[in-house]
Amino acid sequence: EIVGHVSDEVRPASSVVSNGTRSITTATTSDGADGDSMTQVQMIAAFYSLIHLHRELHAKDPDYRDKLYDDERKDDDVQLDEMNELAEYLEYAHWAYECSYSVISHNCRVAGLDLIRHDTATEPGRVGHFVALNHSEKLAIIGLKGTSTLSDVLTDLIAIPKEHAGCYFDEKTFAAPAKNASESEQATMRCHEGIFTAAIWVADSLQPMIENLLVPLKYKVVICGHSLGAGTSCLLGLELRSRIAAFRKNYTDLRVLAYASPPVLSYTASKACAPFITSMVNNSDVVPRSSVSNLVVMSKLLCRVNESLEANGMSFDSWTSLRKYYDEHTKIDDQLLLTEEELDAFFDETHAAPENDTESLFVPGRGDAFFDETHAAPENDTESLFVPGRVVVLWDKGANDDNAMGGIVTDCGMKQLRQVELSLTLVADHLVNGYRTSISKLISQLENTI
Repeated sequence: EIVGHVSDEVRPASSVVSNGTRSITTATTSDGADGDSMTQVQMIAAFYSLIHLHRELHAKDPDYRDKLYDDERKDDDVQLDEMNELAEYLEYAHWAYECSYSVISHNCRVAGLDLIRHDTATEPGRVGHFVALNHSEKLAIIGLKGTSTLSDVLTDLIAIPKEHAGCYFDEKTFAAPAKNASESEQATMRCHEGIFTAAIWVADSLQPMIENLLVPLKYKVVICGHSLGAGTSCLLGLELRSRIAAFRKNYTDLRVLAYASPPVLSYTASKACAPFITSMVNNSDVVPRSSVSNLVVMSKLLCRVNESLEANGMSFDSWTSLRKYYDEHTKIDDQLLLTEEELDAFFDETHAAPENDTESLFVPGRGDAFFDETHAAPENDTESLFVPGRVVVLWDKGANDDNAMGGIVTDCGMKQLRQVELSLTLVADHLVNGYRTSISKLISQLENTI
């Protein structure tokens, strides 16, 4: 369904064989006009050319990336206390990957925690997790496991947005139980179907313990997770807040700290849960950008790059021609395939505003001309899913700033989260160690400024 959706968005596609090379029929213009066929060789050439273009843009203007991120700042700079807390809970999120009860129990004892539950679920639609208590601080920590098995991958891939009318939200209240049809209709939100299924399963498992034990004992609850665990944490927090009235009295008794969450909520809901959900995105991490809408944009962008290649007399009919192109175009120069302004314009034109997007999922929380044309305001995007909540974004500022880390507080509509950021580190940036390194680096910088 996802592949079909992406294909339909670009142009209804069919595959043929031409000169021994598979050909994919797709649109070659951003407005979806008459299409052309793009072979696998052309697709790879366009992909490589796009990566090379980003390298050239960064070489031309070393501050290019910093401007893109700084222009998306929605709040004050990240603070040292918050970064220390995020560093602590990242380790708890990492523990959730551990299958051995004895190992995670030992980790808890060393940290002064009491492990009371450890579930190593592996079926699709279920997520492994643990619950540990800090009795002195009256704190319950729920850690949810990220993707580590084929079953987890299947949960990730069930990414079609699903309507959730079981709770409603407005400017003052988020995730309260739906009381009547009109409230439910007004508050309809969309969420990632596979991850929502996992969150419901965890909520059903933990609700009796939380509602009948932890809440009466006045324990605060913090839910954390990485990757799939982060997305599940966000939707679990939403579900528990909807089910348990005590959590709706304030935004401190139930909080969520999510690292590398995939897009899991529609725009309005993602914004509304900012008071109790904080999501973190590290550098070029591909997972928070892995929405169906972003794949559509990437597909259209490759078509646009292919147009520019053909306009410059570069066509590819074999792997030999592709290899020759690669050998001749590895040099950084001023001959840009697309300018910054053209890139900005493309993205503004291609993206609908997120608040009008009911199908896409967002991560819980200034582009160039090509990006501005392809992206419309996120609030008008009714199809996409976003990263939930208040979003803390870290990025590598590059050699001009002594390889310092940048950090901003923004939200799910950030333009740099609504496109796949091509980088050689887009996978490494997703790993727990990538987050650990970036957080540690920024903490050191903040300590040196005190």
